Amino acid sequence: MRLLLVLFLTIASIGASATNKTLDIGLFWNDEPREIVVQPGDGSYTLLGNGQEILQVKKETIVRLKVENGLIHLRTITADLGVFGEVEFKRNTWGSSLKIQRTDHDKKLHEYHDEFVIKPFSGKLRIINHVYIENYVSGVVESEAGSKEPKEYYKVQSVICRTYALNNRRRHEAEGFQLCDKVHCQVYHRRSKSNPDIILGTKETIGIVIVDSDINLITAAFYSNCGGFTCNSEDVWSSRLGYLRERLDPYCHAEPHAYWRKAVSKQEWINYLENKFRYPVADSAALKVALDYCPDIRYHTLNDSIAYVPFKTVRSDWKLKSAFFSIDQVQDSIVIEGRGYGHGVGLCQEGAMNMAKRGFTYDQILQYYYQNIHLVNLSVIDFFRSE
Repeated sequence: MRLLLVLFLTIASIGASATNKTLDIGLFWNDEPREIVVQPGDGSYTLLGNGQEILQVKKETIVRLKVENGLIHLRTITADLGVFGEVEFKRNTWGSSLKIQRTDHDKKLHEYHDEFVIKPFSGKLRIINHVYIENYVSGVVESEAGSKEPKEYYKVQSVICRTYALNNRRRHEAEGFQLCDKVHCQVYHRRSKSNPDIILGTKETIGIVIVDSDINLITAAFYSNCGGFTCNSEDVWSSRLGYLRERLDPYCHAEPHAYWRKAVSKQEWINYLENKFRYPVADSAALKVALDYCPDIRYHTLNDSIAYVPFKTVRSDWKLKSAFFSIDQVQDSIVIEGRGYGHGVGLCQEGAMNMAKRGFTYDQILQYYYQNIHLVNLSVIDFFRSE
């Protein structure tokens, strides 16, 4: 009965809790600037220092923030505003955005929606974007998927992004925010501006997340290209998850990251197998397997009957694009020919993009890559957790 109710509510309605969600995102994580200049993109802001209003920041206002002696020194082009232990930019109107430019090695202009808290941390500026989740989602979608895909794919990526963010929102709790802006969480470099379909894809799936049969948010893993076969979660990570099952994927074969090649020294390869895995290189039959390996499907080890050589370890050690590859001896070299790009668990982005171009709907695509899952609105999760 419980599951039927969830499915009945599956959903495109906008629950109250879904519209009020915000996230704290640590910007420039692990490479924070010492000095930045900021200026409103859209709208205007109230600038607070230590909780007190200092300035109304309008479109033409430029403010410099710099760490000096453990405090933040503020000034505009015409005035010194003083030093503070904490600085806040509170938006005056919905839709306001702030342009941020660091003054050191990376001078790219970044623009983000909503509000900001800035504190000194180890001689640098810790910048936290307090952002409405749907503004965050559209920014991540543009950073992760680019600006040239069909809207239906942006709906796919929006649902994944939203699910992943909410399921990992305590990852940086000890550092004073929830998620960072790097691949470690999800890439988030700016507000979405380059393609209106990204905004539409976010709005048309507003509040929708992916849950398993127990109404728990799933691990919404994704990667660039699976090479034709996705992976079980336990073949790459430690735990088995029922919705992350391997499957044949015919949709990504002709995509940009479907194939790759790397050549290495034959002797270096042999030494690696022997030293790392105690592979019996003196055995001619075993050596032949290690020098001439061409699987028809995705396997996860070289040959368990000879020695345990996990391909995920090989991928990491040799910095390969995936753990799905063949091995071929060419004179004194080993040519590793691979398929796909990424860990292979969950959704294949290039396969999903191709499915969207072929007319599949976003829910069909998600159901294809994640098995036995349900698409629900955040309000449904809140309803059951409040019981």
